[in-house]
Amino acid sequence: MDLITTAKRLSAHLVLSAAGILRRKPAVHALVKKHLVGTSLHRLVRWASSRNSNPFSGRLVADGSAGNCEGQRACTGHWDRNVARVESRALKGWLDWEFIEVEHIRPQVSGDRGVYYLQYFFSRHLPTMPVGRALSLGCGGGNLERALIHLKAAEHIDAYDVSPESIRLAKELADREGVGSRISYKCEDINKIALERGVYDFAIAKMSLHHFEGLEHVYDQLRGALKPGGVFVFNEFVGPSRFQWTDLQLEHANRLLDLLPEKNRWSDCLCARLEKITRPTIEEMIGMDPTEAVRSADIVSALGGYFEILEKKDYGGTILHLLLNHVMASFDLNEESQIALLRFIFLYETTLIEQGVLQSDFSYVVAKPIQAAGSRDKAPPASGSERL
Repeated sequence: MDLITTAKRLSAHLVLSAAGILRRKPAVHALVKKHLVGTSLHRLVRWASSRNSNPFSGRLVADGSAGNCEGQRACTGHWDRNVARVESRALKGWLDWEFIEVEHIRPQVSGDRGVYYLQYFFSRHLPTMPVGRALSLGCGGGNLERALIHLKAAEHIDAYDVSPESIRLAKELADREGVGSRISYKCEDINKIALERGVYDFAIAKMSLHHFEGLEHVYDQLRGALKPGGVFVFNEFVGPSRFQWTDLQLEHANRLLDLLPEKNRWSDCLCARLEKITRPTIEEMIGMDPTEAVRSADIVSALGGYFEILEKKDYGGTILHLLLNHVMASFDLNEESQIALLRFIFLYETTLIEQGVLQSDFSYVVAKPIQAAGSRDKAPPASGSERL
């Protein structure tokens, strides 16, 4: 790497770090954004956000946590580069906006704007808290496990991820918050994971299952790892594999895009005006992240061979994901007209799903093992995606 390239990456890294700090202080962030929009500094932030700008992205940690991750570098590179930005909310997807969470997601999952999906799960499926031991798959930077400890859901949590940098950061943040002794973070290829049998009161996956190609193996391991009475809960993207959006999905997303005021057509992802929402090629998806939505359309159908679904709450995202991942940052949530426009978009999507025009792409699911924890009987493999 030449000196100029290194300098650019370091500059972008510093800009993103500052932006991440500001985003954690909404009032300050809103003030800075108001006065800097359209300036050279604003353009620099947008440029940095569009780059894989962590100058240390190729570094593997040398604390032993990467021992089981050799051969996975092509798949882990994306997450090694981006985990800090995700953890700090410098990378912010449509699900990370509190307004969307409260106004659109909670009413469909818990039925109460004041009740988050974890709280809802605890009230219905964990009558006694904390449980002794829980499992988290695809932990990333560890915010879920830290939250579970702080919410007194479990005495101890075992958490796995394929990214060495994610595990390093998760350990660091857990120690910083004083919960490191209660969370065991391990670097593993979850597609090949071998779990201890009959030891977990519950297992959880949050937006990670769609990165696992070996769903049948993962489900079989989970089934055996849960104690009698244990459950598996996930909050997940279950839409088209490799983001191969349906024609109808794209048609409705672009109809809404065409209705937006000009100021709401700016895409933070593209650092440009969003002209049209399109379907990525499979080659583009693999180039970005070989694991992204690798078998997302099979997540629920493959589950049936190993688990009985106790509860399933769909909450859409079929249009919102495509549209608001790009333009949500352009909405001013202090303006009633902007709030009304967002509520119209929510209603538009919900109506299409309720009428059977579109399917939901995101689901909250709680399931229990079909067979006893000690069983090693294999279920037949899933028939494959019906949406590709």
